[in-house]
Amino acid sequence: MFRSIAVCLLITFFIGCNNHNKTFISGKIIKPTNNEILILKDEKIIKKITINNEGVFSSSLENLNNGLYNFIHLPEFQYLIINKGDSLVLRLNSLDFDESLVFSGLGASKNNYLIDVFLEHEKEENFLKSKYKSSKIEFKSIIDSLTNIKIKHYSNYKSVIKTNFISDLIISHAILIPLYSHIENFIILNKENHTENIDYFKKYRESIGLNISELSHFKPYLDYITLKSINESFSLDKGYDYNLNFNLERLNYINDQVSDQTIKTKLLRFIAYEYLLEEKLLINIDQFIYEFLKISENNSTNNEVSVLYDNITALQEGKLLPKINLYDENNIINDIGLQINFNKKNIIVFWSYDQNAHQVNLFNKVNLLSMKYFNYHFNLININDDSYKWKNNYLNNFNSNRIDNFRAVNFESMSKKMVLNNLNKVLITDKKGVIIKITTLADLEKIVITD
Repeated sequence: MFRSIAVCLLITFFIGCNNHNKTFISGKIIKPTNNEILILKDEKIIKKITINNEGVFSSSLENLNNGLYNFIHLPEFQYLIINKGDSLVLRLNSLDFDESLVFSGLGASKNNYLIDVFLEHEKEENFLKSKYKSSKIEFKSIIDSLTNIKIKHYSNYKSVIKTNFISDLIISHAILIPLYSHIENFIILNKENHTENIDYFKKYRESIGLNISELSHFKPYLDYITLKSINESFSLDKGYDYNLNFNLERLNYINDQVSDQTIKTKLLRFIAYEYLLEEKLLINIDQFIYEFLKISENNSTNNEVSVLYDNITALQEGKLLPKINLYDENNIINDIGLQINFNKKNIIVFWSYDQNAHQVNLFNKVNLLSMKYFNYHFNLININDDSYKWKNNYLNNFNSNRIDNFRAVNFESMSKKMVLNNLNKVLITDKKGVIIKITTLADLEKIVITD
């Protein structure tokens, strides 16, 4: 797992000049995808660093606390462990982001180790998933073996490289959390033996605390607690399906077990979105929101969930399609409510030129249906920012007066109004723009044929 670190004289000089009051980060990105990188702490941008034409960047960071940070070069991101006074030099190829990322300089070792931990887990992912249907004894043996290897390797590393409290906390949990998440998944997928498995894996399930503030923005940690909330809220009569009572149990579990407000807020928000975006019955949604707002103490999250609730209730069959601003093919901003074809029923679909498989499937289906069913008009809404790429993609695929193409003026605003949790969502309106069906791309042809 160790990577060789070549530190040139320039880096050595650079580190030697560091007065430990500032932190430095520099490096080179091969084939950059844009002209900047972002450094984030607790999901807030603390530094934007420009990349020059050669892919080189350099900057100093001041008044940092030791801890977990994010390094972002869109659309990719990775975690960094930064200590005050570090002088990190990194190199990567954006075409092979994680695998090519390597650090040198003061503070490099802990970050190279963390990256290697992530990569090792990625390699093991499919193997462990393939063992979910094995016996609990066999699965435990596999987890034990991997855990022992990783812990022994990390102990050897620490005997050579000194780590401080925060670095050790992050790396040790980065090692264990993915393995223990697989245990939670194993229990979920073997629900017929739920109680037995809960007891059998008790030692593992109690070994990771749920209120580690230093990991409050570490996604693997939050994902682990989310999985645990599923198993802790399960019973054979309720099941794992995302019904109202099951999700209310999850809210109560988080409320009872998680006291760190940042972690608690993030988990409650995730459960709320996961449930509300799937639930169809407004009476259940009303009750969930009522219980959620009694538990959640974060005003910002409560407002956000309340807006989601308002958008869900506005986007219902029998109601007018919400008005959103879109660019038409002439780059003129239009309100889709004014663009609805009043002579036919309207089908509204969504696509992105970054999701090629979905785009091809969508375009093929729209072309086929538009040629066969003349009583429908198709409205394609692209979610991307680049006007040239948008036009280039649809001009090469469509030639029909029964298809209109639009691009979102503001994707965030549009996605909220359309409650767009994935691009397979399809809205069908009557000639007056009243929603008559909310469905998926997979079911669209079946609905059109039977109409």
